[in-house]
Amino acid sequence: MGELINESNSFLEANKYLAEGIYEKAIELYEKFINDNLNKDRLKDVGRAYHNMGVAYDNQKKYDLSMECFNKALECHSKNDNYKGMSWAYFSMGLIYGTLNKFEDMVASTKKAIDFGLKIGDLEIIIKSCNSIAHAFTQLNKYPESLKYLAQALEIGQDLGDSFYLSESYYLKGIVLEKLNLKKEAKDCFALAIEEGAKGQNEKIVALAFSILSEIQA
Repeated sequence: MGELINESNSFLEANKYLAEGIYEKAIELYEKFINDNLNKDRLKDVGRAYHNMGVAYDNQKKYDLSMECFNKALECHSKNDNYKGMSWAYFSMGLIYGTLNKFEDMVASTKKAIDFGLKIGDLEIIIKSCNSIAHAFTQLNKYPESLKYLAQALEIGQDLGDSFYLSESYYLKGIVLEKLNLKKEAKDCFALAIEEGAKGQNEKIVALAFSILSEIQA
């Protein structure tokens, strides 16, 4: 029992260091937790440790190592049909592809996140994924595809009453509409992004939307 407590503590302690931005220490503790539990029936926990270690490497901009961790997390989650873990692994891999400007790969990976999210009705990963795919399609200048996924994201966000994600969806839609030279519609979306962002405490989106809205109105 004492051994189990210590193993769990190494995972929890690693999470604490991750939240504090002390990534090397977090990685060290995740590795310890994984090594202590690889031969035990704790695939879900090992998968979570790999995933969080991938987040730590991502924050260090060590994208190859991060992707390797997400793939190992995916392998663990696949073995016990942990669809939630699989969906978040695919989503996180999609984010890295986006950071590397590999937007086709970002779309492919994030669509898989939606597929597994749908299996368990995880609306959070679905709306986040729709927004990510919309961003990727915008970067690829595929605006109709982007708007299609944003429509799904907005529908989910409105059903949930989730202002945080709604603000992101409205902001991304504003970007697309501006590129299509639909200035009035774009301004309306940026205004909604600010409104929802203020309610959902999404300060980043509020700042971005306000900046672009100011430029359009100037």
